[in-house]
Amino acid sequence: METAVTRLQTMFQKAESDLDYIQHRLEFEIMKSLPDSPAAAEENPATLLKELSVVKSRYKTLCMRLERIFVEQRESMESIRAALENTTKMVQVLQRHADLQPLSSGPTVPSSAEEQP
Repeated sequence: METAVTRLQTMFQKAESDLDYIQHRLEFEIMKSLPDSPAAAEENPATLLKELSVVKSRYKTLCMRLERIFVEQRESMESIRAALENTTKMVQVLQRHADLQPLSSGPTVPSSAEEQP
């Protein structure tokens, strides 16, 4: 499971890097192709860049949430394992106190001391 999370984190980091590249490329292309005329200002490329910044911000928030979910999932699994281990130990103690054989041992064979009348 950790490898899957690591893979996701790597994919998110690559996507973030790609978004940075796209943003810088857009800024460059806009500056290169945008004439200084007032009519070109109506296209408003700054708005597009702001929207890209908002997307990047949302993406970072998503990455942080993913990390928190991963940590909480790991803690939950550790808690479940500990509870299961405790329950197993308690069942074993109860079986010993009740003088029962553990369920996993299969059918019991009487010992030689029990066979003598």
